[in-house]
Amino acid sequence: MMAPSSGDISGVVVFRLAGGDFGLPVETVREVVPVAWLDHPPHLSAMVEGVLNLGGQAVPVLRLARLLGIEGGQYGLDASILVMRPRQDEGMLGLLVEHVDGVRDMGEFSIMGLAARQSFNDCLVDVLGRDGRVVNLLAWDRILLEQERSRLAEFQVRSQARLDELTAYGP
Repeated sequence: MMAPSSGDISGVVVFRLAGGDFGLPVETVREVVPVAWLDHPPHLSAMVEGVLNLGGQAVPVLRLARLLGIEGGQYGLDASILVMRPRQDEGMLGLLVEHVDGVRDMGEFSIMGLAARQSFNDCLVDVLGRDGRVVNLLAWDRILLEQERSRLAEFQVRSQARLDELTAYGP
């Protein structure tokens, strides 16, 4: 799957991580969930922050800053989970971010440009400008490696089975 170019994007979900502004194409985000209690089953991968029960569906939540190699950050009451639209062959995944600033129309940004090969797996698609701020536009399909996606899919299946077993016994 090819990362979208800035011209293919209608809007950007803008959020903060460790003092920086980032964005994802609105087409790749299913919904934004306020910070919630996450289950922390044993033997969690270092990339998984926890598991969100989203209407009976187990959604592994990843700390995006950790995936991008960004240190620091404060996750308070205004933190959010971006629930990403799943690809055909996978379940839903969530990304923990510090704060969602909102959804902005792509036309509100100036495209500042980015040289090729400036980020891990080319997950940084472009650099956008708006109101004197710089927003790093990410490609969701390039943040994880295929091996990571495969392992997360297995983890999600196990988490869903565990959640189903717990709910089978009732409240």
